[in-house]
This record gives sequence, structure tokens and C-alpha cells, in this order.
Amino acid sequence: MSSRPTLNVAHLPSHGFDTRAPIWWGNLLLLMIETTMFGILVATYFYLRQNFNLWPPPRSEYPVGYNTDPMLLIPTVNLVLLIASCAPMYWVDRSARRARKRATQLGLLICLALGLASIVLRWFEFPAMRFKWYENAYGSCVWFLLGMHYLHLLTLMTEVVFLTIWVFFRPFDEKHRVDITVLAVYWYWVVAIWIPLYAILYFGPRII
Repeated sequence: MSSRPTLNVAHLPSHGFDTRAPIWWGNLLLLMIETTMFGILVATYFYLRQNFNLWPPPRSEYPVGYNTDPMLLIPTVNLVLLIASCAPMYWVDRSARRARKRATQLGLLICLALGLASIVLRWFEFPAMRFKWYENAYGSCVWFLLGMHYLHLLTLMTEVVFLTIWVFFRPFDEKHRVDITVLAVYWYWVVAIWIPLYAILYFGPRII
């Protein structure tokens, strides 16, 4: 039997929020990697731009003067929706930290509805680009950028669905309250990364 003194940690909490939670750091590193990935895609977009005199590149099968700039209505509505969704997610974050189960449940349902609406609108953003992915390098690049962000939206909503089910049917324990606060950080990042991407994809062709 060892005679070395031991450290009593019984008084310490079993879980911690933000920087005290290992999952928070794992999520942060993941978002750094994903941000770098989007940076590479944006660099590819501008690299392709310098190879054409007109942007988006003209297509011979289109009549002269045909507008190839991406349509703005649906993407702009979706952008506003995503930004607005940060408010209920912030409410969810605060409620989870304070162990307010009912408020967390309601907030997650609102976020779920807004997220699903955004996913539906994103589906219609692809034809709004006016190019198919296989038609030229521009089409491939913009569809891939849209698709990668779409994938993050789907991943985000999958997490929301699972946590919503847990909050409604399982104990509102501290571990999953921490998971909800980490989900909020991911939600904010998905919205924040889309703002510059929206500007590049939809206003880039009109400016550069």
C-alpha cells in the first residue's frame, strides 16, 4: 500500500462549461480545421477568377446579354434567417447553463424549425447560381462551396435533433447541458462563416 499523499478532488464538479470542458477545446480545434478548409476553397474561387476576363465566365449556349449573376432573393432570405436563428440559440445556451429545462426545450424546438427552413432554402440556392456543377470550373467551385456549407447545416441539425430528443425524454444532466453549449458555438460558427461566403458567392460576380 502506497504511503504517498493523495489529492482529494471530491469537491470538484464532474463537468465544466466553456474552456473547462475538453469537448469545448475539441470543438474549437475542429472549427479551426473547417475554417482553413473554407479558406482554401475561397482561395480557389479567386484563383479561378484571374483566369477569366468575365466572371462568371460566359457560356456560348446563352444568348448575348444573358445575366449569369447568381439570383439574390432566396440566398438573402436564408442569410437573414440564419442570422436571426442566433437569438434563440443564445437563449438555449443561457438556459442550459442555468439548468432551465423548459426554456431549453422550447429554444431547441425553435432552432430546429429555423434550421430545417434554412436547409430547405439552401436546396433552392443551387439552381439560383445559374450554373450546374459540371458546366465549368466556376460552377464546380461555387457548388462545392455551397455543398460544404450545406453539409455543415445538415450535421448541425443532426446534433440539434439528437439533443432535443435527449432533453425531452432523458434526464437534463450536466453533461448534456455542456453539449448544448458546445452546440451553440458550432451554430454561431456555421452562421458566421456563411456571411463572408454569401458576400463572395453572390456579390463577388457583381463586383470583381
